[in-house]
Amino acid sequence: MTIRIAGAQIPVSVNIEINKREILKALIWAKENEVNHLLTPEAALSGYTPYWKDNLTELYDALSEICEFQKNSGVCLHLGTYFQENEMGGNIFRNQIRHYHTSGASLSTNKTYVVKPDEGVIGRDEDENLRGIPLSDDSHYFAVGMICNDMYQKSMTDTSSIMHELRGRDLDGLRLIMHATNGRKFADNDFRCESYFNFHNSLMRMSSIYSKIPILTVDSCTAWDWDGNEDTVDTYQTSSRSGVLDFTGWLTDVPERGRQYFYHDLDISEMPDNKMLKYIEDNNLPYWSTKS
Repeated sequence: MTIRIAGAQIPVSVNIEINKREILKALIWAKENEVNHLLTPEAALSGYTPYWKDNLTELYDALSEICEFQKNSGVCLHLGTYFQENEMGGNIFRNQIRHYHTSGASLSTNKTYVVKPDEGVIGRDEDENLRGIPLSDDSHYFAVGMICNDMYQKSMTDTSSIMHELRGRDLDGLRLIMHATNGRKFADNDFRCESYFNFHNSLMRMSSIYSKIPILTVDSCTAWDWDGNEDTVDTYQTSSRSGVLDFTGWLTDVPERGRQYFYHDLDISEMPDNKMLKYIEDNNLPYWSTKS
């Protein structure tokens, strides 16, 4: 069974209306290209700034318009945004991927390792299980969502990541990790630019080897304070590479600047463990345990 997974490496603005238009354009592209699942960057709708908290009505209205459009597109949308959730503890600010299926069903992935106090939101409850995101109509195959540091590490002093939570779980149906990020962008001459980029990409490569699970990852292409100026859309290199990768490496070749849409046809019928073992045998490679 093959599904078409895609990402939209789009600019993310301080302006919700501009962000809404970017997401709708991405959905149009996804429909035209017969995409099954489309992932956006972290905070793609709300913007990665505190601005959204003062404009909740605008955020809700924009989300309603996107959801209505998504229902008619035939595309499952995995939308990064900040949001206010009405939970048992009250109205809680979250950093989410909101998953909208073509069936009308929806669920959310909450970011666990939020950046405190910068984000001003609460992370995923530690005792809340990672939610399976259906990849097929029968829900036998599923994905899990991760947001930015959930893939990388909790902090510079704590190297925990959500990848460690996947150990020991029933992964028979897990076929994909969806990773939405909106990392800090550095100027080309900033000494941190190359280091952070390589750090993020190396951790993703190791995570895919470690888990054997393919990763769909997408970053925004603009700084957090982007004002909608088209002349600056490709000013910055992304903080990490957008695309699809598995234990063999990158399966896509997505430019690291500017607005980019990409897709990959992923076979989800074979268990990742079996796929890796077959690759090792076919290439006469020595087997090593990824559980050490």
